[in-house]
Amino acid sequence: MEGSSWACLPAYLCLLLVLVASAPTLTDEDDYDDYVGLYLEDDNATGCINGLAEEDASCVCHPCWGGVRCQSYEDNYAPRFLVHAATAVVPENITGSVYRAWATDGDLGLTCPVGLGHITRCPCAAVTYQLFAAPGDHRFALHHTTGVLSRNISGAPLLPGQSYTYKLMVQSLPKRGRIQDLQYDILDLRIYISPDYVTITPWT
Repeated sequence: MEGSSWACLPAYLCLLLVLVASAPTLTDEDDYDDYVGLYLEDDNATGCINGLAEEDASCVCHPCWGGVRCQSYEDNYAPRFLVHAATAVVPENITGSVYRAWATDGDLGLTCPVGLGHITRCPCAAVTYQLFAAPGDHRFALHHTTGVLSRNISGAPLLPGQSYTYKLMVQSLPKRGRIQDLQYDILDLRIYISPDYVTITPWT
């Protein structure tokens, strides 16, 4: 359109043309999905993503989900060890389990129902365990789901009278790669190799 033609248009039409020309465009597929998601969330225009739709078009979200369309993953409670420092006394020739780390997550029972009649998954209460040792120390191995620490028979020998220190971490499982949302707790563990081994409960 030539410049002389603009002068013939009413002012409101000129303003409309400017607004249309300057409107943002969505060229990336992810941006488009985010835009549509926001639109549908605001207008409650569709069913539930992670929940059940009611007759009035509202959503009843599954445990660990929230939002108008149950689109937001919610981990309300961090996992916690029952103790944060412990000592295990073991013989030098031990071959089995050495220690078991116990952790709880408040989402189980507070976010997710438990008890008779409640059969449900609780993803925000799922946890994983990790062992932090000095470089090259492979004396023990930690099961990532049970928290049981066992002797690694292929590791270096255990020396009587020596103590070995480790850090155990329990953390919530990531959801869709959202590493920044991880919640965790730390336990300091000391393993003493007794030359005259006596039975001592390893989690006291």
